[in-house]
Amino acid sequence: MSTGTLRLLSTVFLIAAVPLLGLYGLLLMISTPNATGGMEPIVATVCYTAFTCIFGVLTFVVINFSRQLSREAKGEYTTP
Repeated sequence: MSTGTLRLLSTVFLIAAVPLLGLYGLLLMISTPNATGGMEPIVATVCYTAFTCIFGVLTFVVINFSRQLSREAKGEYTTP
């Protein structure tokens, strides 16, 4: 692929991490127990843990893939 396309894809993947973090924050806000109802505190803690693991891994993969595309656009080929 051309370097311009790789740079564009790298930027797109990096920008894709922002909606993931926004969705993470929204889901945490929804699952927070409040005075008018909501989840029990134990279930909310399990939700917090699950959402943190899922979105943490997704964000890590997206940022890592973006960095990999950026390195490839610069011509730095690294082997795993």
